[in-house]
Amino acid sequence: MSEQLIVFDGEKCIRCHSCEVSCQLENDLPPMEQIRWVNSHIEGSYPQAYERSISTSCFHCNDASCVSSCPAEALYRNKYGAVVHLRNRCVGCGYCIQNCPFHVPKISPSQDTMRKCSFCIQRTAKGKEPACVAKCPVQALTYVKDINTISGIQAYGKQEQLHMVYILQGKPKDYNLPDPIPFNTVTSLQGWKWIAGLAPLGFLVAWLWGLSQKEEADE
Repeated sequence: MSEQLIVFDGEKCIRCHSCEVSCQLENDLPPMEQIRWVNSHIEGSYPQAYERSISTSCFHCNDASCVSSCPAEALYRNKYGAVVHLRNRCVGCGYCIQNCPFHVPKISPSQDTMRKCSFCIQRTAKGKEPACVAKCPVQALTYVKDINTISGIQAYGKQEQLHMVYILQGKPKDYNLPDPIPFNTVTSLQGWKWIAGLAPLGFLVAWLWGLSQKEEADE
């Protein structure tokens, strides 16, 4: 089964933010909340200043920390390589946020759940391009249906088989990308982290139970 990916070409990007807007509209995101970002990084000073731009989102890692750390099984990696988020299962605990080495997942205050890119599977399942790719006017984003067909390019994340890769005009640090690329950071201690996260609730229940017992005794 061939795996898909999106390729970003930094030389083509004109910072129009069309990918951000189309992503918001396609994925039911409230105003001012994003799961794709266009960021610009300026080097030097006038008149020799140079601006580098990047359109970034979930990297859809092969060994995704967010999937491993989710106690509600609200995240899974499908057969095409996309790390998919199931909003109806998400409890908003934030473990995926803590464990993602790229700091991609975000909590939506208005929707009380985590939000991240799911590769527009509602579109790709019908043979369409992801919304960000479809609306890019300069083809700075390219949808590739088979990861094996990009063997001839040099891109950040290609060797690690990420499914959002970047053709850069400079070094990763120029775009605030981690170098070297981090891998799954979830350890065998994750289970204890889940238990620790439930501890405050346990204390609250114990306190309420003790309070009710005291009131019964007073009566």
